[in-house]
Amino acid sequence: LCICINLNSLVYADDNVQFNTDILDVQDRENIDLSQFSRSGYIMPGAYTMVTYINDDELDEEDVDFYQSENGAKESSPCISKKITMMLGLKTEYLKKLTWWHQGQCLNIESLNGVKVRSELASSSLYLNIPQIYLEYRTKDWDPPSRWDDGIPGVIFDYNFNAQTQFENIKKPNTNNISANGTTGVNLDAWRLRADWQGIINHNSNNENDSQRFDWSRFYIYRPLHNLRALLTMGEDYLDSAVFDSFRYTGLSLRSDDKMLPPNLRGYAPEINGIAKTNAKVTVSQQGRVIYETQVPSGPFRIQDINETVSGELDVRVEEQNGSVQKFKINTADVPYLTRPGQIRYKFAAGKPSDWQHHTIGSMFGSGEFSWGMNNGWSLYGGLLAGDDYNSISIGVGRDLMVIGALSFDITQSYAVLPYQNSSLTGDSYRLSYSKTFDEIDSKVTFAGYRFSDDNFMSMSDYINAKIYNERTGSSKEMYTVIFNKQFRDIGLSSYLNISHQSYWNRSANDRYSLSVSRYLDFGNLKSLSVSFSGYRNRYNKITDDGMYLSFSMPWGNSSNIS
Repeated sequence: LCICINLNSLVYADDNVQFNTDILDVQDRENIDLSQFSRSGYIMPGAYTMVTYINDDELDEEDVDFYQSENGAKESSPCISKKITMMLGLKTEYLKKLTWWHQGQCLNIESLNGVKVRSELASSSLYLNIPQIYLEYRTKDWDPPSRWDDGIPGVIFDYNFNAQTQFENIKKPNTNNISANGTTGVNLDAWRLRADWQGIINHNSNNENDSQRFDWSRFYIYRPLHNLRALLTMGEDYLDSAVFDSFRYTGLSLRSDDKMLPPNLRGYAPEINGIAKTNAKVTVSQQGRVIYETQVPSGPFRIQDINETVSGELDVRVEEQNGSVQKFKINTADVPYLTRPGQIRYKFAAGKPSDWQHHTIGSMFGSGEFSWGMNNGWSLYGGLLAGDDYNSISIGVGRDLMVIGALSFDITQSYAVLPYQNSSLTGDSYRLSYSKTFDEIDSKVTFAGYRFSDDNFMSMSDYINAKIYNERTGSSKEMYTVIFNKQFRDIGLSSYLNISHQSYWNRSANDRYSLSVSRYLDFGNLKSLSVSFSGYRNRYNKITDDGMYLSFSMPWGNSSNIS
């Protein structure tokens, strides 16, 4: 009882706490200094495992050393090590202004005006309150580059398998089809070695017309460059460009990487839609390389998870269960090429054009392009692609029209020497792009663009084909794409319209129209009924393919539907 009374006998003087030492014997009073505990929140010097919080943003546990303050006061201070400092996400200009103490091992908090530090031993927490002006851009679902790492060494094998079996009557053999594609590779520090592969096996029950094929479609190595917000790639690649048409080449590239930006600042990814008449396999390829393959049920399908780095013209093949095939092309032209004020996006590439059999074609080329955010509304962009016999230059401007949308316009000029004609061609191409979300009418134009090229204009792909076949196999004339979404929320109706047109100077045009309308409704005691209608028309190589699909779906039980 006496002990309890003495322990709770405290004397307050200013902000310090004075302990009654009468409980201690004479020898302990001389050997134990309780004055260091007189300050609230005092932590004895030593090593502690603590969770660091930056403006309430939790980091991983780290070992934090507490040292006696160097200013002579009887208090301790946490050592903010260089490792923890690099995790704070400070802007580069402020990192250069930091000073250090304890032989250069600990951050001097006073070198950043306004920063406050608080330690709680009971919760093993270290709190740092840092003014936002010192910190890199961040959101709750994205960490700044200072917190990134290169992962661990490992081997990957990514695959996508599709299998089909078709049963016919007794007179016809059963058909089995297995196709697969994917990526395999090795991770070592920041380097990523990759090889894309694809294969197919066809087998009939009568063992006739069996076939199998396996290809390594692409070999490449890449690594991120965090400080540049860029990606370095070497090997076989496809030109990633917003101003020039894509083509395959072997070489190297350096380009700013939008994946290193927060999700809400990243770019546009292509979308593919269509209608399958039966259970079907949809294959998306680019110049012979399969980049996406999936099975879809009969009816409308919509593929929205194509990698956002894919650019250029894509070939879509819909192979029906009954053996019929739909073919059409999708142009993945980007939305207006706008860049945040004061920032520059860039892309460089050099190498030799190549085919999907890993053979290089023609001479060396080099390309570079940029987009500069001049101010809050205007962006200037352009590029240059140069080689021995082919050159192309482009310049354009983009404008954020605020409530009206975003608009861009560019001009591209090409110069090509055709060996089989002993002549040269100079041509121009003009492109107008527009993007707008109409919130007031619950509608969205995800992309609308128009491009016109004169007869002498050649893209790099056109030039490569002309060089291989000694003739111009197709010269683009006019192209436009419109994708429109409209929601009628009052009546539960949604609609989707896609129109694309591609014409040529010396061969037939390709057109694609598709419309989807769906509605949820209640009918009497039946709730959440779904009715949808889809229709399309494809014109491809003078062949017209029309289709319509009407579906009705109703709930059945707790988690099932009848269609």
